[in-house]
Amino acid sequence: MPKDIDREARLQAIAEATIRVARSAGANAVTIRAVARELGGSTTLVTNYLPSRAELILNVLDRASARWRAEYEGAADGLSPVERFEALVSWEPEPDEVEPVLRALILEIVANAETEPALRDALRRESEAYRTVLHRAAREAGYADPALATELGYLLLRGSYFANAEDPAYWHAARTREITLSALRALPRGR
Repeated sequence: MPKDIDREARLQAIAEATIRVARSAGANAVTIRAVARELGGSTTLVTNYLPSRAELILNVLDRASARWRAEYEGAADGLSPVERFEALVSWEPEPDEVEPVLRALILEIVANAETEPALRDALRRESEAYRTVLHRAAREAGYADPALATELGYLLLRGSYFANAEDPAYWHAARTREITLSALRALPRGR
């Protein structure tokens, strides 16, 4: 009699193995075969749940995104509308050993978005959803031009990912936060 497999537990185990592969060999080393080897099984151990490399990466980032959202909401609780917008643009998760790996996987999505439709679609959906949340927060914060505040905030946050990947010692969280907030605070307010 086949034993019941907890799908969620298996997806979590695959995500953890994917992170280990990316940490030890780089984001470009994430393959179904490498993750299956890390789990100590055959490729079907992975493909029964996630049939492509793109889905392996998205499995990790979907889980991280849910955690980040919960952490951000906890940090933003009780803030004024202006503080909430600033937090939304400049907030970063607590640093740990997994964060650099997650950033590398995000950059892997960006690098492969044009050739892998699943990554491209996920990237666009996430970007549109984030811009929608940013725009609502910019309106509530009273910016004279909420669309401009949204676009500037989006570019500053996304740009900080690339800058941090290029030189993490120079473009650390405190530095990018200071620059981001200075730029946003220079925008005119309508109210």
